[in-house]
This record gives sequence, structure tokens and C-alpha cells, in this order.
Amino acid sequence: MEPRVADFGVAKALRGAAPMSAVAGSCGYIAPEYTYTLQVDEKSDVYSSFGVVLLELLTGRRPAEPEYGEGSSIVDWVRRKVAAGGEGGLCDVMGTAWTDQSGGEVRDEMALTLRVALLCTSRCPQERPSIRDVVSMLQETKRDRKPAAAKKQTHKTN
Repeated sequence: MEPRVADFGVAKALRGAAPMSAVAGSCGYIAPEYTYTLQVDEKSDVYSSFGVVLLELLTGRRPAEPEYGEGSSIVDWVRRKVAAGGEGGLCDVMGTAWTDQSGGEVRDEMALTLRVALLCTSRCPQERPSIRDVVSMLQETKRDRKPAAAKKQTHKTN
């Protein structure tokens, strides 16, 4: 039950290689800058192999769907929903995963993870965090969270 992203780091392997002559990649995953430079780097990987994948996990949606609109992806859709407003926007984005959670702690963690995903999918590559920074941010989101069993034991001993 530990996910692995298989193609993370491909950009690093391709660095120094000549640019490709055509856009290659799966619809919805391609970093915006790739469509006009045809070059990839670590920030392109952060966008596609991490940011978009996080959005998929949080929303339960695919990266490209007709309902997002012509030329729009999950990134555009999430940004529009979040910009539309607070709790309602988050509920629209995360659906039943958001409304079914009884604890605010889980919602806080989901909202922080969404914030990380949005940073990873910034339009400007220089604004995207490094993967090391992403790992640190995600560790922070769950640092204070104890497993449910540990919490029950803590309450029993008090």
C-alpha cells in the first residue's frame, strides 16, 4: 500500500539531450512550459509526475476530462473551483472524500496536501518546489497526526 511513481526523474535523464521535435506526453500531465519549449527538467517532473498525480489522488478524477472545458486540465479545474470559494470549493474539488470525513484533522491534512499539489502545478516552473521541499511539506502535514491506535492508548492511560 505504498505508491510508487514510475516515471519520476525521466526529465533528469533527458537533460542535455536535444529537444524533441514534437510534444510528447499524456494529456493532462504535460507541464505548460513543455508545450512551447519542448524541453523538460526537474520542475517539469514536479508538475506532471507529482503535482498532477496528487490532484488525481485528492479529487478521484482523471487529469483530462471533457467537463473541464476545451484545453483545460485537472489543474485548471481545481484552480477554478478553489478560487470560487472556501469550504464549498474544497467540497467540490474533493467530493465525498471531503464530506465523509468526520474529523477536521483529516480535512486539514487534505487541504494542506492540496496546497502542496497547487504549488507543484504552478504555471511558472521557478515557483514550483523541489521534490525535496515537497517531501518536507508533506511530512509537516502529518507531523502532529498520530495513528488512531496510539491516540486510543493515550486516552486510556490519561
